[in-house]
Amino acid sequence: MTVRKNPTYLASGILFAASVAVFIITALTNRGDMTSAVLVLCGFMLLVTGVFILLTAERAPLPAFLTELMPVQGSINLARAFADLGVTSNTIHRCRKETGDVIQINPVTGGRIPELPEDTTFVTVGEWNGVAYPAVCTPLLQKLKKEDHLVIPKHNFEMLGTCLSEVFADYLAVAAKVSAVRNDKSVVITFEQFSPVALCRTMQEVSPKCCTMVGCPLCSLAAAILAEGEEMDVLSDSAVLEKDTLTLSFSLYAGVRV
Repeated sequence: MTVRKNPTYLASGILFAASVAVFIITALTNRGDMTSAVLVLCGFMLLVTGVFILLTAERAPLPAFLTELMPVQGSINLARAFADLGVTSNTIHRCRKETGDVIQINPVTGGRIPELPEDTTFVTVGEWNGVAYPAVCTPLLQKLKKEDHLVIPKHNFEMLGTCLSEVFADYLAVAAKVSAVRNDKSVVITFEQFSPVALCRTMQEVSPKCCTMVGCPLCSLAAAILAEGEEMDVLSDSAVLEKDTLTLSFSLYAGVRV
């Protein structure tokens, strides 16, 4: 994918280039007079300023488009509506192979989840009943794919872990470090120095169940990437926030039973 450029680093690069240009001009036109001395001084000032900006630069703040795609209250309201309707299951992310779209599923009855019809929210297929809807991360995932050329690797967990790190740490800059570990049919993703702490706290103050029943767009995005990369159903097991470390746990199934 194409990583968004940090304007701080761009400014430093321009200053470095300008200082080099000034030094080259001075070397080619050096007359040993006041003009040459002023050029040398300007070159050093540009160089020192570039170094200062680079050393004091902080990680890019949360992008505006990300905050716009983070409707916390919408996730909370959806979880409350499900609870009022008696739907208490954890959410499952499934990638439709035909379209590449990711949906979320909340089963009402047990058993293997069948292929689900499109454009239907309350689903009854045979003896199975449940709720299916576009993943809450859909706008964000579509932007990453269409505008930023995100390509999710298939059936290679090492590359998938790198993809998760690039998306959340390098591009979205919501964590300083992102690591993913797979153990048999479970995956644990850890976000260190996670910055949208208020997002998690807002969700979990209502109920920790909101994070596993529906989830916010960030948790949903992690599950969606796993679902597409592993081509398996991804069940949200837990989301635990300790200080500024967020740990997400998922289960992988080739056809979920609940």
